[in-house]
Amino acid sequence: MIRCLVIDDEPLARQLLAGYIDQVDALTLVASCESAMEAFGILHQQEVDLLFLDIRMPGITGLNFVKSLKNPPAVIFTTAYHEHAVEAFELEAVDYLLKPITLERFIKAVQKLMPKKDVVSLAKEPPLPYIFIKVDRKLIKLNYDDILYIEALGDYVKFITSDNTFVSYMKVSALEKLLPAHKFLRIHRSYIVSQQKISYLEGNFLRINEIELPIGQTFKDELYEKLNRGH
Repeated sequence: MIRCLVIDDEPLARQLLAGYIDQVDALTLVASCESAMEAFGILHQQEVDLLFLDIRMPGITGLNFVKSLKNPPAVIFTTAYHEHAVEAFELEAVDYLLKPITLERFIKAVQKLMPKKDVVSLAKEPPLPYIFIKVDRKLIKLNYDDILYIEALGDYVKFITSDNTFVSYMKVSALEKLLPAHKFLRIHRSYIVSQQKISYLEGNFLRINEIELPIGQTFKDELYEKLNRGH
């Protein structure tokens, strides 16, 4: 059994990781902390094998926290910022997970610490029906079925639902890899749409509700092929 400690100043991030840990029989959650100082106390009270550690936190950063430990446990960094990856791996991190973290990516990181037979057959379970996206300093849970389409805005993406809009700092190419392929279709360099929300296609456009979106020429053939296959 691998004893885990989650350290993150964002409550939703802690909740997400705790939920993932609970789904793996080989993992157990020792505690969940909102700061490195709180975690320091836990490490002196209980045995911990693995840290799920955010990097940018008030007070001591995750990187400095690991450097301060004489015999640190294994570490999987969890962060919204890619620029610390080199330093993280110099500290011999097991992995470096970029938020929003999917269950599949979480499992891939955990498998580096154990034989595959010790991981619950999570891949066989239905995927989670939602994604957590970072909006300002919050992680917001967004159900896939609520999303109409997603628009790229440079280094940001805009999620449009039937009654709300959310803007998150993320490249659309990275987001595309996180979304379930049987639910979402890339139709344009700037647009990803929910397949079930498409009303109709005509020429180089498709309609979702009352919104008309362009179909990029390079995506057109693959789009029609996926729709004809039914996935």
